[in-house]
Amino acid sequence: MSKNRSISEEAESIRRDLDELIGADTEITSVIERDPMLPAKRTQEPRISFGELKESATKRAKKTITALMKFYLDSDIIEKDEYIAAKKKMDEMTMASLVYQLQAGERALTILLESIEDGEVAPRMFEVLATLQKSMLDIIKSQTMYLMATEESAKRIARDIVIYKKRDDIREITEAGGDPNSGNIQRGTKELMRMIREGIGSHENEIEDVEITD
Repeated sequence: MSKNRSISEEAESIRRDLDELIGADTEITSVIERDPMLPAKRTQEPRISFGELKESATKRAKKTITALMKFYLDSDIIEKDEYIAAKKKMDEMTMASLVYQLQAGERALTILLESIEDGEVAPRMFEVLATLQKSMLDIIKSQTMYLMATEESAKRIARDIVIYKKRDDIREITEAGGDPNSGNIQRGTKELMRMIREGIGSHENEIEDVEITD
């Protein structure tokens, strides 16, 4: 009987010791002292919506490609010609992808730099930082090169339109019986008849009245 009482008292003593160690409702954060040498904890920024980021990139790409094409081509040609309209859409899609990758890369680069600033200074973090920075430079180069290629394409299309227009004008003059080397390239039979009438009218004033004598 005394043996059981001794075990019970020993168990009760252990339980009291555990309660003292654990404590009642004391929070761990209240007893941990913060090292003043550590950087302050950064407040959590709101999560970015990559859907909105993609939409923003698409709007920027459309604005850029549209402005570029309007600089070299007429609005009627851009809207009505099927090939140019299809090419414009493809250019907008490619440019939107490049802009989106650049914006997402900038976001990832900012988060990585903030993590390093908060104390995560493992060598692997700096390796990832260098790789990401190189990728960002490659995206910027690709964006610049593609924009230059799109501009050269628009210039070539504008030159081709001028050449084909002159060719059609020469063909119409030849079919109407005119001289394509005269330097006066006019379009349509109606314009040719107007020129003939003006030519006849200019010679009527040169005709002198002739007196008829017996």
